[in-house]
Amino acid sequence: MPRTPKPTTAATQRKPGKRAGLDLQQIVDAARLIDVDALSMQSLADRLRVDRKALNYHVKDKQTLLGLVAMDAFSARFSGTDVTKADSWEDACRIYGMGFFEGVLGVGGLAEYLWFGGSVAAWALEPSEALFQRLNDAGFADETAVRLVAMLISMSLSHARDATQSSAEGDRPRTRALKAALRDAEPVTYKNLSRIAELGVDTYGNAQMEVMLGMLIAGARTLLEKSTAPPRLR
Repeated sequence: MPRTPKPTTAATQRKPGKRAGLDLQQIVDAARLIDVDALSMQSLADRLRVDRKALNYHVKDKQTLLGLVAMDAFSARFSGTDVTKADSWEDACRIYGMGFFEGVLGVGGLAEYLWFGGSVAAWALEPSEALFQRLNDAGFADETAVRLVAMLISMSLSHARDATQSSAEGDRPRTRALKAALRDAEPVTYKNLSRIAELGVDTYGNAQMEVMLGMLIAGARTLLEKSTAPPRLR
C-alpha cells in the first residue's frame, strides 16, 4: 500500500545548515521586524523559515545578532553627509561628534550592543573620509588625527549610552547617586558636593555634548598650534 505523503509545514520547509541561501543582510532585515525583547536565534530562524543552525554560519549567538541589528539601526541614522560640507576641521568634528551621538541615541536600548572595533571608522566611510581630509588639510599628523577621531568616537558613544540610561530611568542617575551618598553625611564636611548636588545640572543632554565637543576641539587646537609653530631661536 503506497504511503500517504506527509503534509508540508513551515518546519519541514526549513533549510538546514549554511546551504539555506541566506546572506547577512537578509538576516538583519528579518531581525528588524522582530521586537527586541522577543528577538532570539530561534525566533529569527522561525521568521526566516530555516533551521536555527543555518544562522550560525553568519551569526554565532544572540549577542552578535543584537550587535548587528544595533549597527544597522545606527548606520541608518548616521549618514554624516554634512561632514563633507563643513567649512573647517572644528566644524567637521562638531558635526561628526553630534551626528554620532544622535545616531547612537536613536538606537535606544540597543546602544549597549554597539561596538566600533577594528579600523577606526570602517563602518562610516564617507563621513570619516571627509573628517580625516579636514584634519589633514588643517595640518594634523596622521597619528594625531587617528587619536583625535578615536577620542571623538569614544566620547560620543559613552555620552549617548549615559543619555539612554538616564532616559530609561526617568531621572539623572549621577545626581541621584550623589544625593544618596550625602544623605547621611555631615553637610559641612562635603560642602562643595552638597552645593553641586542641589544645582540640578543636566549632564546627559545635547548641552553637555556641546561642552564636551568644545573642550575636545580646544585641546586639539592647542596641540595643532604647538606642532605647527616655528621653532624658537636660541
